[in-house]
Amino acid sequence: MKKIEKLSVVSVLCAFVFVSVLLLTAAVPASATSSATSSATYPTLQYDAQRTGNVGGAAPETASLLWQSGEKTAGCVQAGPVVLDGRVFFTTWWSGGMGVEGNASDALYCLDEETGEEVWNNTAVFGASTAAVAAAEGKLFVGTHRGNFTCVDTASGEILWSRRVEENPSWYGVGSSPLVFDGTVFVLTFSDGTLHAFSFEGAELWNFSTGEEIFKYASPSAYEDKIFFAGNSTAAAGQHGRHALYCLNLSTHEEEWNFTTDTEVLGTPTIWSEGGEGGLVFFTTKYVFGKEYGIYALNATTGEEVWYKKHKSSWASPAVSNGRLYIGGSSVDTTFYCYDARDGTLIWENEEMGGAVDSSPVVADGKVYFGESKVNGTVYCLDAENGSVLWNYTLYIPPGFGGGFNSASPPAVADGTLFVGVDNVGVLAFRDPLLPDPLFWEGEVTLTENATTTVTAHDSGASYEINQTTALGALAAAAAAGGFNYTVSDKWYASWGSLLVDSIAGKWNDPVTWDGWLYWVNYPDDPMPGVGPNKYEVEDGDLVTFYYGGMSATPENTPMLLRIRVHVTEPQVPECIVKISTDKLNYSPNETMNVALRISNPTNSTLTFNWFAGIPQFEFWTQLYSTPVSPGFNQSLNTTLQVG
Repeated sequence: MKKIEKLSVVSVLCAFVFVSVLLLTAAVPASATSSATSSATYPTLQYDAQRTGNVGGAAPETASLLWQSGEKTAGCVQAGPVVLDGRVFFTTWWSGGMGVEGNASDALYCLDEETGEEVWNNTAVFGASTAAVAAAEGKLFVGTHRGNFTCVDTASGEILWSRRVEENPSWYGVGSSPLVFDGTVFVLTFSDGTLHAFSFEGAELWNFSTGEEIFKYASPSAYEDKIFFAGNSTAAAGQHGRHALYCLNLSTHEEEWNFTTDTEVLGTPTIWSEGGEGGLVFFTTKYVFGKEYGIYALNATTGEEVWYKKHKSSWASPAVSNGRLYIGGSSVDTTFYCYDARDGTLIWENEEMGGAVDSSPVVADGKVYFGESKVNGTVYCLDAENGSVLWNYTLYIPPGFGGGFNSASPPAVADGTLFVGVDNVGVLAFRDPLLPDPLFWEGEVTLTENATTTVTAHDSGASYEINQTTALGALAAAAAAGGFNYTVSDKWYASWGSLLVDSIAGKWNDPVTWDGWLYWVNYPDDPMPGVGPNKYEVEDGDLVTFYYGGMSATPENTPMLLRIRVHVTEPQVPECIVKISTDKLNYSPNETMNVALRISNPTNSTLTFNWFAGIPQFEFWTQLYSTPVSPGFNQSLNTTLQVG
């Protein structure tokens, strides 16, 4: 039985730890929405203030390990990594004797994003909380195992201020993942169900207490002018308060509504701003036999229930992306689920996990990432569309090792890299290996109309005169300009009149796979040519692309290509000067005369010059003379001719 109530404002051990995460204010605007944007940072638990876990940009398609953090970090790593300015921040706790070598140390760590090398650490700051960073101020906010809320300099790791907020830290301290929103830092304390609001300088601005204990690692989320968090509702004297999700107005600090539940509210509320008027807020409650438990979807403005699903929830919070809600199960239901966020309809489920999914998922690049909690922990990547496993990475404990490799850390995705924490290991970074740039040559060539180029088929040795203004002519000109070689085959010439390009720059066609050199003119605007490259006439401004692959390949999915921008010019008329070299002043008909020709051929082809020589004293010209001139020729030719 649930109802909406009003309330007034009031001015472990590793196996039992949940997650709170570093928070970077620069990437969490007050007006954050659930639409994914490409990110070079990952500022907080599940990426944004709404805790959607929805990230834009590239994400790993393979389980290619970029680095693993050092042995000192191999404690309990159930806080999620966050990424800012090329650095990765996370905390560890209960590290004594942990790690394969037993050398782990409790601390707040800052690592280089590219290498995993330590930049700094602070051993006075540790716990299950991660941090919140105000990038412009260079401040990182984090809860500690001792019950303090602490501000650290992001560059050096030096403590700037620390405030005691949790009076009964027990095993857990401040495990809440802080939220930086609208110029304020918010954090929850579990022993009294209180939301605290701090300035960046460490002054507590206000708080709201719901009384009684809440989930140890509950964290707030925010959207527009509202903040959402786990708490307790009013109760009769001497009785434990009922569990509830709260919504406060951030301007007035007053309660908008609370929604009561039979069991404890877990994790962090997830807000989907596109889920109808006012948006939807999703949260899970603890599985207790005989009581109502599961996933709830509420109207974020009114607090009214929109839909409910029975679900044996873990500590993890759901992620929402493209109208779908993603959430894993607990140790009594190790299934991973995808629901329609609008009405709770099950879209798909994957039962391949063997342990609890305590890791709050992140969705990026059409994939869902999360960790699994069991002795041989596994990091999973699922297809967001159908739930199939795209890849997984399992860590197997070495013989005789008494610990486990649980992965309860919520992952982070930034710069095409997946970061995730694993107990007794530290942080793993996955990134697809860089492929070599397929473009090996790009440039411009000038081709002359009505000029030819000679190509020789390597298999037959036959030579062919082709027009310069063909795709093959463009390749020949590019090879000359770029200093690379190419070969052609004439095995299809007799049947089709086409020459086949069978190698470029030493890359030969493959007779087994049938991969080979293809060409496309003005890709993707024009269709792929249907004739051989020696028969396709190019025009001025065309872009000719030769690329390698099978018949389904295009210039976008090839391992090797070259692009040739074509300029077509009209034939130049070379200068031809006829000089009469003789000591005679007059000539008679049928006399022989000596002539000096100054001829220049600036083209790449052999040209034939047709010319006449005339004598002013006579009213007729001599006969037509033809002189072949080779490419680049620029000198005098001596010849004789008959006058008359």
